[in-house]
Amino acid sequence: MASEIESFRAWFAYLAHSRRGYLETFARLPPAELTRDRGASFPSLLDIFEHSQGALYFWIKGVARFEFPPQEGDPTAPTTVESLRNDEAYVQAQITRVMAELTEAELARTIFRQAGKGSSHDCHIPIRDVLWHLVEEELQHRGELNALLWQLDVPAPIESWIDWGHAVGRIQDPSP
Repeated sequence: MASEIESFRAWFAYLAHSRRGYLETFARLPPAELTRDRGASFPSLLDIFEHSQGALYFWIKGVARFEFPPQEGDPTAPTTVESLRNDEAYVQAQITRVMAELTEAELARTIFRQAGKGSSHDCHIPIRDVLWHLVEEELQHRGELNALLWQLDVPAPIESWIDWGHAVGRIQDPSP
């Protein structure tokens, strides 16, 4: 049986793989479809994806035991598929480092979350809860993106956990 930290590493690798599929799908869509307000949790397809990346950045920065290097790019520039790709590469590099350095014992360490945007009160959140929250956040917004893509008659880039597990050798077929 995999340890909890091994499970987190696998989940975050799977989610990174899935995010790349959405970026590839977005790259094939007309810009007007990417930025059109669809009345969802965030207005456009790009806004939803950007929100998910922002959540990853916020929480992983809190989990990290190192300072993130400054992110390059103009934060006031309009969001594009290319800017999301750049953000994805940056955030994923930080996630990879955090996951490599994180230990099972550190999962109980807490991160302070101050009251404000997204939180009604101050609290200390265990890293394990932060990481499971990020898995939930990604799955929630992936489902939302899928539904919006289907409304455009665009196939969503769905790859199940099991299919991904077979592709990366995590799940083995039984020997003959």
